[in-house]
Amino acid sequence: MVDIVTESALIDAILGPHEKGLGVGYIGYRNHCFRMLNIGRYLVPDEPQRDDRFAIMAAFHDLPFFLDGNLDYLGRASDWARDYLLAVGRAEWEPEIRLMIHNHHKVRPYTGPSAPMVEAMRKADWIDVTFTKVRFGIPRSFIRDVRAAFPINEAYKGIALPAIGRYAFSHLSRPLPMMRW
Repeated sequence: MVDIVTESALIDAILGPHEKGLGVGYIGYRNHCFRMLNIGRYLVPDEPQRDDRFAIMAAFHDLPFFLDGNLDYLGRASDWARDYLLAVGRAEWEPEIRLMIHNHHKVRPYTGPSAPMVEAMRKADWIDVTFTKVRFGIPRSFIRDVRAAFPINEAYKGIALPAIGRYAFSHLSRPLPMMRW
């Protein structure tokens, strides 16, 4: 059984400067990042820096959207992650983290470079955004334990769902630009 990680200095360091901008959605987004980190850890066997790579991806993956409500955010999220990785001396992680960010809303399985890591984060996000209706074979008990440690709060849903609706309605020709097939 995989232990549930309840602390991540990386997630907190990345999100901390944005706490005010995230407002009431801060705790909800932080919890979403931790749920993704833990599900990713469940899906990918331990390897060097796996948790750090997942934590960085999770912190940046939807951050621009939660700050400004613009759904065309994957490029900005990857660029912010790249800038962070350059600043902390981890430029070699940038291609993999960029792939994880750009494919986390992919509908079909990802099979390209870094597939185990990318696919784990794709599945983690789908599990979370479907409110665990999709589980990809992960035991219900594990997901229940992760959600108990990091509950979905109403502010998170109250920010994300209306913002998606507003954006989609005002961009009818491309209502969900972050989706990938």
